This record gives sequence, structure tokens and C-alpha cells, in this order.
Amino acid sequence: MTLLEPTLQVNRLVVFQGGHVAFDCAFHAGVNVIRGRNSSGKTTVMDLLAFSLGAENIRWKPEALRCTATYVEVRLNGAVACLRREIDIALQRPMSIFWGTLDESLKAGPQLWELYPFKRSAHRISFSQALFDALNMPQAQGEGASNLTMHQLLRVLYADQPSVHSPIFRLDNFDSPLTREMVGGYLGGVYDDLLYAAQLRLRELEAQISKQETELRSIFNVLGRSEQSTNLEFLDTKIVELEAARNALTASLARLKQERTLPRKDANKARASADDLRQKLNIARQQESASKDKLAALDLDIADSRLFVKELESRLRSLDESKETRSYFGNMQFRFCPSCLCELPEARADAAHCHLCTTPLGDGRGDTQLLRMRNELSIQLKESTSLIENRVEEAEALRVDIPLLSQRVRALERDYAAVAKSWSSDVEVAVEEAARKLGALDAEIRQSYEQQKLASVITDLQKRRDSLTAESKRLEESIVRLEQKQAQRKVEVASAIDAAMVRLLKLDLPLQPEFVKAETANFDFVHNAVYVNNSRNFSESSAVVLRHIFHLALLTASVQKPFMRVPRFIMLDGIDDGGMEKERSHRLQEIIVEECATYEVGYQVIFATSDINPALEETNLVVGRFFTPEARSLDVRDA
Repeated sequence: MTLLEPTLQVNRLVVFQGGHVAFDCAFHAGVNVIRGRNSSGKTTVMDLLAFSLGAENIRWKPEALRCTATYVEVRLNGAVACLRREIDIALQRPMSIFWGTLDESLKAGPQLWELYPFKRSAHRISFSQALFDALNMPQAQGEGASNLTMHQLLRVLYADQPSVHSPIFRLDNFDSPLTREMVGGYLGGVYDDLLYAAQLRLRELEAQISKQETELRSIFNVLGRSEQSTNLEFLDTKIVELEAARNALTASLARLKQERTLPRKDANKARASADDLRQKLNIARQQESASKDKLAALDLDIADSRLFVKELESRLRSLDESKETRSYFGNMQFRFCPSCLCELPEARADAAHCHLCTTPLGDGRGDTQLLRMRNELSIQLKESTSLIENRVEEAEALRVDIPLLSQRVRALERDYAAVAKSWSSDVEVAVEEAARKLGALDAEIRQSYEQQKLASVITDLQKRRDSLTAESKRLEESIVRLEQKQAQRKVEVASAIDAAMVRLLKLDLPLQPEFVKAETANFDFVHNAVYVNNSRNFSESSAVVLRHIFHLALLTASVQKPFMRVPRFIMLDGIDDGGMEKERSHRLQEIIVEECATYEVGYQVIFATSDINPALEETNLVVGRFFTPEARSLDVRDA
């Protein structure tokens, strides 16, 4: 028989009470029937089996709590493993896994068992993750940042007895629509781990792109304020030109030191160097002084404008308060004269006149005047705010320029002082001038190389950003395709389950008219509801039938659609609940067995009944002994 992935099969369940075996039952592939009278412990066995596979929120019976641990041998995609959990009313119990048979595990030492917590941590995976890996099921993230767990899957795969009116999920006090939608999409194969990985990667890329752009904006903002270039080609050309100028100047200086003579033109220029320095110094001082004066004037204008803005805002508030006061007192009625306190005659009912002095109130020109004044103040406020912003920008530019101007003044002062303090020959003046120019060229070349490094960093940032953006675009296109595929799968899975439900409901005894004439059947994981002919309200026994038919239809769809992640495994309890007639219960059991007989892939169904169909009693579908109140499922003993 074909084995689809994932496929989960239970081989054997053993429940211990200390060193005593309280329960031991072997299971097989296909349909497994647990039977026994009411209150004989069938549900207890089903609960213990679900708990051993990772279920939570078990409604423990007293005899189950007297037991200490469960051992279950399973096949995970054909590979044998043994799972052990300690029984306790505390939630989120860990699980130990032995990668071998149950008999081997009972002989193995503790070091051969691997203990996994219920929840993952930074250094350890959870037992759900370990089982998902063994079943070749992708990790999926549910609500918040939590991973999907075996408990959440078993809420669908195990239809337990107390959840009669919960057609899809086992009841859970901590349930949420988002979790239900996630579980449904995951089991249906609608959840695509490639799509999820692409969405995660896209979020990472968006964060990285934002970081790159923030860094680039910061660099360009600083460069723009300092008027530096980031053009690599321009800087390369500039460095070549500066190096050439430096080489020429170095050669000229060497020749001058060797020959110790100057051409007439250069000699005259050297003699005029002191006058030239003095003139440059005066111009630099004037520029520095003018910039400082302008900055001081701007700061004064900004402070004055801000005071004016505060005054405008105060006037606007006063206008609003005036309008509010006028509105409040305009409706006040005086019964006595505010001057002589005599009772006033009855007020005029005419709203167009003052009730006190009978003066006409006009046509609302007061309100119009208030509105006009408010608009004028708003316009002035906007203009003043804009003017402040422009002046602040201009002042910031001056604060950047003034230190450079001051630095130039200090440098010129040093050069002029050096020339003025001592007499030098024309050759010495020319040598000193050439040396200064050579030093300036060296400084400019160093600065250009630093700018070149910065430009390289910017270029690398831009390339990185462009590469990330291109990958982001590709991912967005891939996500659109995967989402379309996901939507198609969702429709495909829903159609398969709905068709199976309609077909199976018509096989029920003709007691529920909607089932007999079933034309449409659909389900909603978010609202935990199943509808037949757009109705969801049925008799209690019909609700039980519908609940089990839905789970059977889900299993049928999973054996037809290999991409679904239902592990070809379901557990059904409460087959006879809801006051169901014996004949209807027997028919439901026949429907389950006949439907499963059509499957051509590996699967397992475990269901419990208190009234087994006689045709099944003597078949190999039955597992374990018949339970009674006198010989209950668990053989617990007094200490």
C-alpha cells in the first residue's frame, strides 16, 4: 500500500502505574475499534492515547491520574519510535522519545532517551518540532511568534467525547480564530512553507533596505551641508590633476633651490607676496565678520519671529474663547434687571431681538467678523512659521561656514606674520610660497583620497541596496504566484471535503431531511462550523453524525490529495453520543468502515463505541478486550 507523507500510525499503547502495567493494547493499520459498555473507560483510553501523542487540556478521569506514564509506539512515515509522557494535571508536560520499538525502549537506559520540552527555547527544540521533522512536515508559525504544535493538530485529528457541539475542533478555552485558521490551512496543505519563508525573507529585506537607505540619507545630508562630492569618476580625475600639479611644483621647487635665481616676472611676484597676503587677510576678515554679523541678526530675527508666532497663537486661542463665551452667554435668559434687580416683563420670543433690551441682534455679522479675523491670523501664522524655517536653514548654513572662514583667517594671519617679522630675499620668498602651495596640495590630495574612500563606501551601500531591492522585487513576484497557488489549493481542498461530506451524509439513515437532500456541505475553520444546505442547527444525534462525517471526509480528502498534511490518522470518540438510535450508530460505523476500505494508501482510524455493529464484532478491526464497569479499561491497583 502506498505511503504518503506525512503518515502517523499507532502500533501499541502501554500505560504504567508505577511499575505495574495498567493498560496494554496493540493497534494495526486501517480501522481500529475500541468497544465497551458505557462508563467502562473507553474515553479514558482515547484521552491517554491523545495525551501520549502530544495533546493538552485532557479532562482527566480519577483512575487515569492514578497512573504515572504513557508509552506509545508509533510509525512516523514508516520509521518506528516510542514516545513517553509523565501523567500529571499540570499542563505542557515534556515528552521523551526513543528512536526504536517499545520493547527496546523498556530495556534501554535513560541515556538513550531524548527529552524534549513542550515549548521550544533558544537552545532546544520542542517535541512537536521533533515529531514534525520525523514526519517531514514543515515548521509553521501560528499566532504571535509561537510554532504550531502537535496539540493544535490533535484538536482536529481527535474528535473527543465532550466536544459534541464543536464539529471541527476539540474544545479549548484558549482558542482563537487566527489559530484555528492557521491549523486548518496547515492540515489542508494550503499553508505553503515556501510562501512563509518568502514572506519572512521579504520582511528581512525590507528592514535591511530601510537601514541602507537611512545610512545613505545620513551620509548625503552631511555631504550636502559640507558641499563635498561623492562622484568617484570626478574624484579620480581630480586626484590625477592634483598629483600632476604636485609633481610640477616639486620639480619647480627643486630647480629653484638649485639655481637660486628667479625670472623677473616671478621676482616681482615674490616681492608682492606680502601685499597679496595682507589683501587676502583683509578680505577673509571682512567675510568672517560679515558672516558673524549676519548670523547674529538672523538669530535675533528668529527669536523675534518666534515671539510673534506665540502672540498669534495666543490671539487665535482668545478668539476661540471669545466665540465660546459669546455662544454660552447668548442663550442666557434674565428674569431680573441686572441694574435695579426688578423683575423683568415677559421676554420677547423673537430670536432676532435681545430679550432684555429688545435691540435687534443683526444678521450674524459678529460671527462673520470673528471668522475673518481668525483667517487673517491663521495666514499670518503660516507665513511667520515658514519665514522662521527659512531663517533657521540660513543660520545653520552660516554656522557651518563660519568655522571654515575663521580657520582661513588664522592661517593667513600666521602666513602674514611670518612674512612681516623678517626680511627674505626674492628666492627665499618664492621657496616659502612654493612650500606652502606644496603643503596645501598634499592636504587637498589627502582629503581627496578620504573622499574617495567615502565615495567607495557610498557606492557599496548603493550596490547593496540595489541588490536587496532586486531580490525584494523577485520575492514579491514569487509571493504573488505562491498566494495564487495557495488560493487554488484552498478551493481544491474545500471542494474535495465538501463533495465527500455530501456523498457520505446521504448514506446516513433517512432521519435528517437536510442530510437526505444534501446538495451543499461546507466548513469554516475560523468559526468552527460545518454547514449542510447552509444550515448548521440540527438535532443532537445528527450533530454527532455530522461531526464524525466531517472528520471522515477530511481523511478521505487527505488520501486523495497527497499535498495535504493530515497525517492519514484520526481518532473518533462518542460514536453513540447524542441519544443516537442503535441502528443509526451501526450505520455510521458501516459508513466509516466502507469508506476506509476504498483507500489505496496507508492510514489509521481509531474509534470507540459502546454499541458495536454486530457485523464488526468478529472481525480483525476490533482491538483489545471488551470493557465493562466491572472490568474497566485501566487495571489500576491500590497501593
